[in-house]
Amino acid sequence: MKRLYGIAGDGRASRHLRRYFRLLGLPYKLWHRRLGKTPGAVLAPCSTVFVLLPDAAILPFINSNPFLRKKTLVHFSGSLTLPGVRAMHPFRPLSGRLLDLAAYRAIPFAVEPGFPLKRLVPEFGNPSFAVRPEDKPLYHALCVLGANLPVLLWSRAAAGLSAFGVSRAAAGDYFRSSLDNFAADPERALTGPIARGDRATVAANIKALGRDPYAGVYKAFAGAYKRKK
Repeated sequence: MKRLYGIAGDGRASRHLRRYFRLLGLPYKLWHRRLGKTPGAVLAPCSTVFVLLPDAAILPFINSNPFLRKKTLVHFSGSLTLPGVRAMHPFRPLSGRLLDLAAYRAIPFAVEPGFPLKRLVPEFGNPSFAVRPEDKPLYHALCVLGANLPVLLWSRAAAGLSAFGVSRAAAGDYFRSSLDNFAADPERALTGPIARGDRATVAANIKALGRDPYAGVYKAFAGAYKRKK
């Protein structure tokens, strides 16, 4: 008999998990505030409950629903360590676009030592790796640095380049080629004046950005790479 999973929350992570469950044929019950029902009325039959709420809301939600303490509780946060709640952080940026089964199966999950993925969700065959609780803040900072900060840079660059007639599609191809270079050869993927150590051009670039907040970002990136070297 298949176990019945519960999901608390109706945000992006919840939508992806529900899609994965449906593709695998796994039964689940969903609770969110708009249902007009108590969490207990919906989630009581579930043996494992995913609490997919904003980080600050997870523990208050559990504390206000004591019946949950008898369940296996799981959250998706990459930075939190909570007593009695297991972590299962999807190591992939989850956008509003839902995926197919092969893509979901390929997502690695960061779990806590001693709580393997197969124990939390036996039906998942995804790759996984362990992150110690004390290492989570750094782990999550690196995830945000690598997956989210580039989006801010791409958005700013694409908006600026549009003034020169560069379409968003062309800008996307340009940024994608950089990611392709990184995938092929990370050590030699960096191009341009920062990679060359061309200080004059870097300074001219920063001056051209003027009072744009990203001038400081550019300067910080150039300085960080210089210190690395």
